[in-house]
Amino acid sequence: MNKERFIGTVFSIILLLLVLFVVLTPQVDYQQEFKAKESIIDIKDPVKKVEPVIQKEQVIIKTPIEKMDVSSIKESDFDLFVIRVHVLSSNENAIKMVSKINNGGFPAFIEAFGINKDLHAVYVGPFLSEEDIVSNIALIEEVSESTKGEISRWKL
Repeated sequence: MNKERFIGTVFSIILLLLVLFVVLTPQVDYQQEFKAKESIIDIKDPVKKVEPVIQKEQVIIKTPIEKMDVSSIKESDFDLFVIRVHVLSSNENAIKMVSKINNGGFPAFIEAFGINKDLHAVYVGPFLSEEDIVSNIALIEEVSESTKGEISRWKL
């Protein structure tokens, strides 16, 4: 009887080891290769300071954000300008006009207009300043087919 228990125990241990090493090992498909990234620190001289490379597109902030006085920012700092070129009763025609203006190279959008909000105003913009609209007014009038545009402030 001891001989049968010993053989059964050995068989159970072999079966357990087989399950652990064969079945539960990670598959090759799930293994990931890890590559070390190139370091910017010189290994020969670790004390040497590496200067960052500044690209042309990088914006340089003169005042650190931590030291900026948020109370100095006014709501008027975010004022933008738009020109209303059309007021249409049909939403479909307003959408067509917006796509035509966009294809002409200007941003455009539609807002509900009128007392009952049943009209659709087509605006070109927003622009950062009124001078941007004035300097491009001939092209805006050509693209929008309107000569009676009204410049106004548009807030975010």
